[in-house]
Formats: sequence, C-alpha cells, structure tokens
Amino acid sequence: MNHTPLFSIVTVCYNSEKTIARTLESVLVQEFKDYEYIIVDGNSKDNTLNILHEYESKFEGRMKIKSEPDKGIYDAFNKGIQRSNGIYIWIVNSDDYIEPQALKELAQLIESFPKDYLPIIASSMRFIHQSPIPPTIYTPNEELCRKSYKSLGMGILHPATLIPRSIYHQIGIYDDRFSISADIDWFIRACDARQPIYFSSIVSINMYYGGISTISHFSKFYHDKTIFFNKHSHNLIQEKFYLFRWTIKYFRNYLISKIKKLKHEQHTKY
Repeated sequence: MNHTPLFSIVTVCYNSEKTIARTLESVLVQEFKDYEYIIVDGNSKDNTLNILHEYESKFEGRMKIKSEPDKGIYDAFNKGIQRSNGIYIWIVNSDDYIEPQALKELAQLIESFPKDYLPIIASSMRFIHQSPIPPTIYTPNEELCRKSYKSLGMGILHPATLIPRSIYHQIGIYDDRFSISADIDWFIRACDARQPIYFSSIVSINMYYGGISTISHFSKFYHDKTIFFNKHSHNLIQEKFYLFRWTIKYFRNYLISKIKKLKHEQHTKY
C-alpha cells in the first residue's frame, strides 16, 4: 500500500539556476522526513535542470521532477497540486527558502489539532529586503484576514500557507487566467466556502522582497482586475474604491522602502 506523506512540498521553477540550489538545500536539511518533493519545471533553458538532477539522489526517492512548458505560474502550481499525494500541500517558490526546523514544527502543530481537523495553516514569513534594510517578519491574524476578505483582499501570505489537499478537492485549484492574483481569488473562494484557517506564529519561510518592476506589476494587476471583479463583485463603486486603495497602498509601501534605504545609506556613509 502506498504511503501518504504528511507534506507535499511543491516548487515551480523556470530558469532558476541562481536561486534553486538554496531552495533545495532548505528542504534537504529538514529533520522531519515525512514529505514528498514535487518539482514542476517550465522547460528551463539554463542550468536549472542539471542542478535539480544533481540533488535528486540526495532526497532518497522523495523528489519527483517534471519538466515541460506551461501557461504560467498558476498553471505550474496546478500541475504540482495535481501530482501531490500529501495531506498538506505547501508551495515553495524557487527563490524562497524554508526555515531549518519548519517541517518539524509544523508537524507538531498538526499533531496537536483535534482529530479530523485539517485547517488551512497560515504561518509567519520573514521578508528579506534589499540591503541594507533589515529583515522583517509578518505574522497573519484573524482580524486582518477578516478585514482583507471583506475588501476583496488577502490577509495571509501564500508562500507561508499550507493547504490540505482535501480543500483543493472541495473548492478547486487556481484559476490560471490570472497573471498575479489567482492566490487572492483562491483565498476568497476558500473564505466563501467557510474553510477553517489556523493562524500560526511559526516562521516557516524566507522570501526576498521586491524585484517586480512597478510598470510590469501594474500592467498585470489591471489585466487581472477585470476577471477578478466579474467573479467576486458587480459593484462599480466598490471596484473603483478597491483600485484606488490598492494603488495608494502600493506606492506608499514602495516609497517607504526607498526612503528607508536612502536613510540607511546616508547613515552608513557618514
């Protein structure tokens, strides 16, 4: 009889030779071993596949690699989910890396749950900012999550979220028509279906903050918004307010980050 692992870790990648080894190492060093590792490669043209195959034997049969073209990141996510057999699915991006004791701590958390209680686990994440800004930790909570849901946002961080495979079966996988917002769409569908969420202070993963250009990000956002509001809202006033609020918030955070960096550079210079 085939064993069902507690965790299915899914990493999607494309031309990720500069970062993929760090991600693989972060999984390899885990003390807790009841997991499978699903790699979905988008037919990389650089050295990514060679690196993956170099690591494959180190995982002692836990790693499964599939390389083929895809329609985008959410199509790749869906392929990984469909190939997973674990009780919980954790999507770990190819430029992120998980904490050394993450699986052990998360397994202990799951073991403490009542029988048959399998919530979405929203854990904490460490943001690694561009030097010289120090790292920051984001911990989700129920109040923020509720407010985000009401305003058609997302109060949890996808890279730090573990989702039971059974919930994907209930409400579906990601809508790959989206460019950057399918995780928000999925979160709203999960909340609409009253799926339970457990908020944890466990810092499970590290993510480098930034890297997407403002123009590129806004272009993708406005592509997604039509699909998004057709699915979740037919209120024109709410749509305009959401776009205005999101735009202000995005530029505020962008400017704060730049100002902090400039201040730190001036301080270290003198």
